Amino acid sequence: MWAYSDESERGATLLFGLTVVPAHRVVEARRRLRSLLLPGQRRLHTAKESPARRARLLDLVAELELDTTVYRLARPAGLSRVEARRLLVAQAANDALAQGVVSWTLDDQEPIQAGRDRRAIQHALGDAHDSMLYDHRPGHDEPMLWAVDAIVWAVGTRGHQLDRVRRITDIRSLRP
Repeated sequence: MWAYSDESERGATLLFGLTVVPAHRVVEARRRLRSLLLPGQRRLHTAKESPARRARLLDLVAELELDTTVYRLARPAGLSRVEARRLLVAQAANDALAQGVVSWTLDDQEPIQAGRDRRAIQHALGDAHDSMLYDHRPGHDEPMLWAVDAIVWAVGTRGHQLDRVRRITDIRSLRP
Protein backbone atom coordinates (compact mmCIF):
# COMPACT_ATOMS: atom_id res chain seq x y z
CA MET A 1 0.00 0.00 0.00
CA TRP A 2 1.14 3.52 -0.79
CA ALA A 3 -0.03 6.67 1.01
CA TYR A 4 -0.19 10.38 0.26
CA SER A 5 -0.81 13.32 2.60
CA ASP A 6 -1.69 16.98 2.46
CA GLU A 7 -3.03 19.45 4.96
CA SER A 8 -5.31 22.44 5.20
CA GLU A 9 -5.93 25.00 7.89
CA ARG A 10 -9.28 26.65 8.57
CA GLY A 11 -8.90 29.19 11.34
CA ALA A 12 -7.77 27.30 14.44
CA THR A 13 -8.64 23.91 12.89
CA LEU A 14 -5.99 21.82 11.18
CA LEU A 15 -6.96 19.12 8.70
CA PHE A 16 -4.52 16.42 7.66
CA GLY A 17 -5.40 13.84 5.01
CA LEU A 18 -4.03 10.35 4.54
CA THR A 19 -4.99 8.66 1.26
CA VAL A 20 -4.05 4.99 1.04
CA VAL A 21 -3.94 3.26 -2.34
CA PRO A 22 -2.90 -0.25 -3.40
CA ALA A 23 0.38 0.15 -5.28
CA HIS A 24 -1.01 -1.50 -8.45
CA ARG A 25 -3.66 1.25 -8.80
CA VAL A 26 -1.32 4.24 -8.51
CA VAL A 27 -0.17 4.47 -12.16
CA GLU A 28 -3.72 4.57 -13.54
CA ALA A 29 -4.84 7.05 -10.87
CA ARG A 30 -1.93 9.34 -11.73
CA ARG A 31 -2.76 9.13 -15.44
CA ARG A 32 -6.39 10.04 -14.84
CA LEU A 33 -5.49 12.94 -12.56
CA ARG A 34 -2.99 14.31 -15.10
CA SER A 35 -5.72 14.23 -17.73
CA LEU A 36 -7.35 17.16 -15.89
CA LEU A 37 -4.36 19.47 -16.39
CA LEU A 38 -4.88 22.44 -18.67
CA PRO A 39 -2.20 23.25 -21.27
CA GLY A 40 0.83 24.68 -19.45
CA GLN A 41 -0.50 23.71 -16.01
CA ARG A 42 1.95 21.75 -13.82
CA ARG A 43 -0.38 20.74 -11.01
CA LEU A 44 -3.91 20.97 -9.69
CA HIS A 45 -4.50 22.88 -6.48
CA THR A 46 -8.15 22.71 -5.49
CA ALA A 47 -8.39 26.13 -3.86
CA LYS A 48 -7.09 27.78 -7.05
CA GLU A 49 -9.40 25.97 -9.48
CA SER A 50 -12.74 27.24 -10.78
CA PRO A 51 -15.89 25.76 -9.19
CA ALA A 52 -16.52 23.63 -12.29
CA ARG A 53 -12.96 22.23 -12.27
CA ARG A 54 -13.17 21.57 -8.52
CA ALA A 55 -16.33 19.58 -9.06
CA ARG A 56 -14.72 17.62 -11.91
CA LEU A 57 -11.64 16.88 -9.78
CA LEU A 58 -13.71 15.76 -6.79
CA ASP A 59 -15.86 13.54 -8.98
CA LEU A 60 -12.76 11.93 -10.48
CA VAL A 61 -11.24 11.39 -7.04
CA ALA A 62 -14.47 9.71 -5.92
CA GLU A 63 -14.41 7.48 -9.03
CA LEU A 64 -10.86 6.43 -8.17
CA GLU A 65 -12.21 5.18 -4.83
CA LEU A 66 -9.26 6.48 -2.86
CA ASP A 67 -9.52 5.40 0.77
CA THR A 68 -8.89 8.60 2.74
CA THR A 69 -8.90 9.55 6.39
CA VAL A 70 -8.97 13.22 7.25
CA TYR A 71 -7.81 13.99 10.76
CA ARG A 72 -9.27 17.16 12.22
CA LEU A 73 -7.85 18.94 15.24
CA ALA A 74 -9.36 22.15 16.61
CA ARG A 75 -6.46 23.86 18.37
CA PRO A 76 -7.33 25.02 21.86
CA ALA A 77 -5.65 28.10 23.30
CA GLY A 78 -2.04 27.31 24.13
CA LEU A 79 -1.56 24.54 21.54
CA SER A 80 0.78 25.73 18.81
CA ARG A 81 0.27 24.95 15.16
CA VAL A 82 3.58 23.05 15.20
CA GLU A 83 2.44 20.79 18.06
CA ALA A 84 -0.99 20.28 16.48
CA ARG A 85 0.61 19.18 13.21
CA ARG A 86 2.91 16.82 15.10
CA LEU A 87 -0.11 15.14 16.68
CA LEU A 88 -1.83 14.79 13.30
CA VAL A 89 1.25 13.41 11.56
CA ALA A 90 1.87 10.92 14.39
CA GLN A 91 -1.71 9.62 14.23
CA ALA A 92 -1.52 9.32 10.44
CA ALA A 93 1.79 7.45 10.75
CA ASN A 94 0.29 4.92 13.17
CA ASP A 95 -2.72 4.39 10.92
CA ALA A 96 -0.52 4.09 7.82
CA LEU A 97 1.56 1.41 9.51
CA ALA A 98 -1.59 -0.47 10.58
CA GLN A 99 -2.82 -0.43 6.97
CA GLY A 100 0.42 -1.89 5.64
CA VAL A 101 1.71 1.27 3.95
CA VAL A 102 5.26 0.83 2.66
CA SER A 103 5.65 4.19 0.86
CA TRP A 104 4.27 7.52 2.11
CA THR A 105 4.56 10.81 0.21
CA LEU A 106 3.75 14.01 2.05
CA ASP A 107 3.21 17.36 0.36
CA ASP A 108 6.37 19.45 0.30
CA GLN A 109 7.11 21.60 3.35
CA GLU A 110 9.81 24.04 4.28
CA PRO A 111 12.91 22.16 5.47
CA ILE A 112 12.30 22.86 9.16
CA GLN A 113 8.74 21.51 9.02
CA ALA A 114 9.77 18.53 6.90
CA GLY A 115 12.33 17.67 9.57
CA ARG A 116 9.68 17.94 12.28
CA ASP A 117 7.42 15.64 10.28
CA ARG A 118 10.18 13.05 9.86
CA ARG A 119 10.89 13.12 13.61
CA ALA A 120 7.17 12.76 14.41
CA ILE A 121 6.91 9.79 12.05
CA GLN A 122 10.04 8.13 13.45
CA HIS A 123 8.81 8.63 17.01
CA ALA A 124 5.31 7.34 16.24
CA LEU A 125 6.55 4.26 14.39
CA GLY A 126 9.37 3.43 16.80
CA ASP A 127 11.29 0.36 15.68
CA ALA A 128 8.90 -0.11 12.75
CA HIS A 129 9.99 3.16 11.05
CA ASP A 130 12.41 1.21 8.83
CA SER A 131 9.47 -0.70 7.32
CA MET A 132 8.08 2.41 5.61
CA LEU A 133 9.68 4.84 3.18
CA TYR A 134 8.44 8.41 3.62
CA ASP A 135 9.38 11.77 2.22
CA HIS A 136 8.06 15.14 1.13
CA ARG A 137 7.64 15.93 -2.57
CA PRO A 138 6.40 19.01 -4.42
CA GLY A 139 2.82 18.79 -5.64
CA HIS A 140 3.82 19.18 -9.28
CA ASP A 141 5.87 15.96 -8.99
CA GLU A 142 3.08 13.76 -7.63
CA PRO A 143 -0.50 13.82 -8.93
CA MET A 144 -1.73 11.73 -6.00
CA LEU A 145 -1.06 14.77 -3.81
CA TRP A 146 -3.67 16.62 -5.89
CA ALA A 147 -6.24 14.00 -4.93
CA VAL A 148 -5.63 14.17 -1.19
CA ASP A 149 -5.53 17.99 -1.44
CA ALA A 150 -8.98 17.91 -3.05
CA ILE A 151 -10.42 15.65 -0.35
CA VAL A 152 -8.97 17.72 2.51
CA TRP A 153 -10.25 20.89 0.84
CA ALA A 154 -13.73 19.37 0.51
CA VAL A 155 -13.77 18.38 4.19
CA GLY A 156 -12.80 21.93 5.09
CA THR A 157 -15.72 23.36 3.11
CA ARG A 158 -18.23 21.01 4.75
CA GLY A 159 -20.78 21.76 2.03
CA HIS A 160 -21.96 20.04 -1.11
CA GLN A 161 -18.33 19.57 -2.18
CA LEU A 162 -17.82 17.18 0.73
CA ASP A 163 -20.85 15.19 -0.43
CA ARG A 164 -18.94 14.37 -3.63
CA VAL A 165 -16.25 12.44 -1.71
CA ARG A 166 -18.05 11.50 1.52
CA ARG A 167 -18.29 7.78 0.67
CA ILE A 168 -14.49 7.48 0.35
CA THR A 169 -13.66 9.74 3.30
CA ASP A 170 -13.47 8.97 7.00
CA ILE A 171 -13.29 12.12 9.12
CA ARG A 172 -11.73 11.68 12.56
CA SER A 173 -11.55 14.40 15.15
CA LEU A 174 -8.49 14.28 17.37
CA ARG A 175 -8.08 15.83 20.78
CA PRO A 176 -4.75 17.09 22.07
